[in-house]
Amino acid sequence: MKKAVSTATAMALSMMVGLMGVNASAYEAGSYDGVSITMLNTKSELQDYLVDAAAEWGELTGASLDVYTISDSGSPSQEIAARYAANNAPTLIMGDVQDVTDICEEYGADLSNESWAANGGETYGVSVDGKLYSFPFCIEGRGLIYNKTAIEETLGEEWDPSSVTNMDDLAALLEKLVENGMEYPVALNMEDYALGGHYLTQVYEEQDSTMETTSKFIDDLKAGNVDLMSNQRFTALMDTFDLLAQYNINKDDPLAADYATNCADLAEGEVAFYFNGNWAWAEISSYIEDGTEIGIMPVMQNETSENEAVNSSICGSATKQVMIDKECNDEQQQAAAKDFLNWLVESEEGQSVLIEQCSLIPAFTNIDKDVTNMLAQSVQNYVKEGKVINVPYSYPGDHWQTVGALMQKYFAGETDRATFATEIQDYWTGLAK
Repeated sequence: MKKAVSTATAMALSMMVGLMGVNASAYEAGSYDGVSITMLNTKSELQDYLVDAAAEWGELTGASLDVYTISDSGSPSQEIAARYAANNAPTLIMGDVQDVTDICEEYGADLSNESWAANGGETYGVSVDGKLYSFPFCIEGRGLIYNKTAIEETLGEEWDPSSVTNMDDLAALLEKLVENGMEYPVALNMEDYALGGHYLTQVYEEQDSTMETTSKFIDDLKAGNVDLMSNQRFTALMDTFDLLAQYNINKDDPLAADYATNCADLAEGEVAFYFNGNWAWAEISSYIEDGTEIGIMPVMQNETSENEAVNSSICGSATKQVMIDKECNDEQQQAAAKDFLNWLVESEEGQSVLIEQCSLIPAFTNIDKDVTNMLAQSVQNYVKEGKVINVPYSYPGDHWQTVGALMQKYFAGETDRATFATEIQDYWTGLAK
C-alpha cells in the first residue's frame, strides 16, 4: 500500500508569498577535491543554466558535477528506471513527485536534517514516514500566457486581461484578433507531457480544486465509475482546447509544432496566447523585445457551476523534486550532492541561478530575492492573491506519456472526443487490474 506523501498544500503555498527570511550568507563551501557526481535534469529548458551552475559550484568545492538531460521522446520515469537497471543511477535525480515517491524509500538519501528543510523543504518536498527525501526545485504555475502588447497593437486599443472571464469572452477576443489581422492568435505545444501532463491533468485537479476530491476522482476512474463525457470539467476543458486548436498557428500540422518556435511566436507577437507555464520564460526571453508586456491567465471555461474558481485561478505547485541517490553513489558523493543543493539555497550565487537565470519562483522562505521576469511575476501575483489551484497529486510515472499520446491523436484529428474519453477511462481502469 502506498504510504502518505507530503507535498505543498494550497495553504502553504499562500504562506510562501513573502519569500522573506535570512540573508544568503549561510553557505560555506565544503572541500570535495576529485569527487565526481552527476545530475539528471528533467527540465531541458534549464540545461545550459544548470551546466554553468555546476561549473561555478565545482570551482568552489573542487568537485565535478556532470548535468545531463533526457530526450524529448523519453520520460523521467523511464530514464530513472533504466539507470537503476544498469546500476548507474545519477547522484542527483530530478523527477516529478511520483517519480521520487516510487523509489525514495529504497534508493533515496534522508534529507530531513538539511538546513533548507526547515525553510520550505519540509513543506514542499516529498516526505514518507516522517523522512524528507527530496529538494523542491521550484514553484510553477501554468495557464494561458498572453502577449498584452501584441493584443493591443492588433486591436488598436487598450486591453485588460480581466475582461476575459470565460470561454465565450476568449472566443470573441480570438475572433476579433483574426478580424484585425492576426491570422492565428494561439500557439499550442504538441509534446505528450504538455498535453497529458500540463493540460489534461486540470480535469482531475479542477473538479473542486482540492487534493481530497482529486484523489477520490482518480479512485473513481480506476474503479470505472466515471463517465468523462458527462463530467462538467472534462467537457469544459475540452471545449476550450478545441477553441484553442481552432486558432492554433500550427493548425495544419499540430504534431509538427516546434517548442522554440512557439515561444518565439508568442514573444514576437505572431500569436497572442500560448498554453504553457512560467518555466517557458527561459525560452521566451530569448526572443522578447524591450517594452513587450506578457502575463498569464487561467484556461477560461464556460461550464463552471461546480467550481467557479477555475476562471480566476491558475494551476500550480512545487513541481520538480530532486532526490539524492544512496544506492549507486557513495557517502562522499552524497555529501557533495547535498553541498550543491545547499549552495543553490544559501549562497548569493546559487540563488541567482534559481531566480535570475532560471527565472524560477523559489520554494524556500530564506530567499529574499524577488522574481525578475514578467511571467514569474504574473504567477506570483496569483500566489499572493491565493488564486492558485495547488493539487500535487502523485500521478503514475507513465501517465503523461501514455495519456499524452492519446491526446496527440485527438489533437491531430485521428480520433473523436468520445473515443478519447473512453481511452482515458481505459487507462485508469487498467491500472486497477
